[in-house]
Amino acid sequence: MMKALIAVLVLARTFTLLVSSAVDDHRIRVKTGKVVQILPVGRSPSMMKMLRHPDGSIYLNTQSTDSSRSLARSHDDGKTWTVLPIRFAPDVPEGQHAAGFGISSDGKLWLIHQGNPRAQGGEELRYRDRQIFVATSSDAGRSWKSAPFDFSHFSPGGDQDPYSVGQVAWCYPNFIAGPDGAMSFSMSMRYPDWDDWMQQDQSRPGIRDVMVRSLDGGKTWADPTVVHQHATETDFAVDPTDPKRILALARKQRQLLPGEDPHEVARLTGAPAPGEPGGTYPYKGSVLLESIDGGRTFRELPNSYTGFYAHRGTIYWSPDDVVVVSHNIGYSHDLVPPTARRCIRISLDGGRTWVDGSPSGTPHLNQSTRFSDIIAYNTIALGKDRFFSAYTIMSEPAGNRRLGSCEGFFWSLTRGP
Repeated sequence: MMKALIAVLVLARTFTLLVSSAVDDHRIRVKTGKVVQILPVGRSPSMMKMLRHPDGSIYLNTQSTDSSRSLARSHDDGKTWTVLPIRFAPDVPEGQHAAGFGISSDGKLWLIHQGNPRAQGGEELRYRDRQIFVATSSDAGRSWKSAPFDFSHFSPGGDQDPYSVGQVAWCYPNFIAGPDGAMSFSMSMRYPDWDDWMQQDQSRPGIRDVMVRSLDGGKTWADPTVVHQHATETDFAVDPTDPKRILALARKQRQLLPGEDPHEVARLTGAPAPGEPGGTYPYKGSVLLESIDGGRTFRELPNSYTGFYAHRGTIYWSPDDVVVVSHNIGYSHDLVPPTARRCIRISLDGGRTWVDGSPSGTPHLNQSTRFSDIIAYNTIALGKDRFFSAYTIMSEPAGNRRLGSCEGFFWSLTRGP
């Protein structure tokens, strides 16, 4: 009797170890499938945001400068798409860039928009005092209500020392939707002397990603906090089981700061060395941030900087704890200018470790596998280990506009060796 009991216990332990080993194995294989067209050739879509609506449909904001092709919706998990032209109210200036997108828990659609400076010549000074709007739609995008957004007084000095530059166009801000209906978003807010990197007060230089919050459906915005002093283009992903834990992928970009050695910084960041062609910013790449207090504070995770020009990043967190990060592949010393080709990185456990080909994975994003055969801008889960990603195919330039089409494809991952 005792021998039989021992045998059962040994078998049970062996089975438990086998199951545990299979669950904890971080090796995967990725398989891509059917490609579908989302938008035909037209003005190039850019960094995108794809979200699941409470009614089950999928919305994609392509962030195109052409509002007639900026928003699309699928009712069949990405198989077919309908374009939803954005029609702002008559009192909104023409030429708006729908730069940021969100969906609140009540199903309302949200946009952050701003006049497109590139239509006026493209100089960064065009962003100064340029009006920003937050728009909402309660009828699935058929109509929009826009309200001006004053960013200047969100600086620590308020009206006595306001921000002079507020940028959402080409900064791709994105919302965090709280389960209680609260909405938050971050955007680039800058002082007039933001690009004086050597000044004594180091709280002033930087493109400064600042988050603001609304508890009344967007009527008022308040409670500013700094996401990162030297970051913008920040995409957020909230833990499906804990809204206080948030991962963010941001574009870290800055010049040298006092006391930094340019050659050492180039070595650390992978940027061109001083005197080499290919770029003027030693820091210009994606970095992973984490918040454990619902977005009140963020910290930059170690070994998460993806390298020079590996920016334009997005992040997605599936209900099954898979995190998908997408960014440009980046700079290579034998490739000038830097490539805009894409890659993805994958975590199977909510960003705690990242797939690197080993059974245990790596805790460091920038040491994980770059799946460069998946050219994704944004991703959404269709089921356990099944995904749909959207991307842009560029064609040859036509005049002063680049043409492209927006496509999507289905893919899946298989766990284990």
